[in-house]
Amino acid sequence: MHMDGQIISGDYDRQNHEFSIKSIKHLSTESTITEQELGLLHDYLSAHLDEGGQILSLNDQILVKLNEVEVQLILQDLDDIKKLF
Repeated sequence: MHMDGQIISGDYDRQNHEFSIKSIKHLSTESTITEQELGLLHDYLSAHLDEGGQILSLNDQILVKLNEVEVQLILQDLDDIKKLF
């Protein structure tokens, strides 16, 4: 099942119970996340909302700055992805 969120796009694999992230902020990537990893990421971002944003590393090469609004949008996307599990 494909999902286009506000920041994250990807595909949910029901058979393997994984979500494949295909893009973040329209930048291509290939990363698979389990429900447990999704929960840990959500908890981390929620706990650090007041830090003025975050920096993601895509493909261990590209640094992507996320402002506070974008972090909140990612949290919404993660909530939507969580519903797929």
